Amino acid sequence: MSDIAIKVENLSKLYQLGEISTGTLSRDLYRWWAGVRGREDPYQKIGQANDRATKGTSDFVWALQDISFEVKKGEILGIIGRNGAGKSTLLKILSRVTKPTAGRIRVRGRMASLLEVGTGFHPELTGRENIFLNGAILGMRKDEIRRKLDEIVDFAGVERYLDTPVKRYSSGMYVRLAFAVAAHLEPEILVVDEVLAVGDAEFQKKCLGKMKDVSENDGRTVLFVSHNMDAIQKLCSRGLLLGQGTVMALGSTDDVLHKYLNEGAASESFFQLTPPSDTYQLLGEAISLTVENDQRQLANEVPLGDPFNIRIQFKLHRSVPHFIIGLGISSQMGISV
Repeated sequence: MSDIAIKVENLSKLYQLGEISTGTLSRDLYRWWAGVRGREDPYQKIGQANDRATKGTSDFVWALQDISFEVKKGEILGIIGRNGAGKSTLLKILSRVTKPTAGRIRVRGRMASLLEVGTGFHPELTGRENIFLNGAILGMRKDEIRRKLDEIVDFAGVERYLDTPVKRYSSGMYVRLAFAVAAHLEPEILVVDEVLAVGDAEFQKKCLGKMKDVSENDGRTVLFVSHNMDAIQKLCSRGLLLGQGTVMALGSTDDVLHKYLNEGAASESFFQLTPPSDTYQLLGEAISLTVENDQRQLANEVPLGDPFNIRIQFKLHRSVPHFIIGLGISSQMGISV
């Protein structure tokens, strides 16, 4: 246990849709009385899996269900999954923002969390005052924070606005300062949600470099949630894939990414093409498209560097002596490549 920074055992979180807690005082007392007598929470029995695509028959939903994993000191764990998979709920429980319904968490060391824009900042206080406030929350003395101040300000690049109330900051400036504070005030565990996406590309690169540095050189633990698969692959030593509130995969980053991309984001290998409704003026039309590997087998995924074929079936409406087929390829973000 000495080399384990975070240990999560059978963690579950149950929500009632549209309500805080279970909605009424009588229900909360009912749950409390069941716990006093050592009985199971009565509302856990009617909870349903967290599938946002279906309506369901119960107002009780498991945001997380029976999650277990360990994170070693100095490790960077990448947490991935579709929207609504339970990633942010997990980080909020680990950061003690909300309580779990069941299960146990053991955390060794101070934890700094960056879960959303403005986390831990008081909007009426200046940037400088918020740095000292966050340091005090982490249990640091004033002289310790003062020694780190110049480094934090330089990293965030907000020196001109340091004595301005942070409520006047843009979202990008907010995140720059918040990350700089979280990364430099020497927490043993750093928790970062997708909030870094608010910053510009240069700052994101800077943050990724800083997280790698504090892990490798300072031995700190990092939990990193992102939809940027490239960043996850470059930064994280292990990956955790969540789906509908449960652990779908846990292991090496490459294996977890492969499972995620295969199940959630991989395209199909056969596409039926729909021709325009007004076809009488067309010389021809494309009917279908398939992606094949070098052995002419259908392939929904092509390894980097491997040859592949794109086969297009088309129909000509009249005799054409010569024609050219144009094909565009775009990234997952819709950018033409």
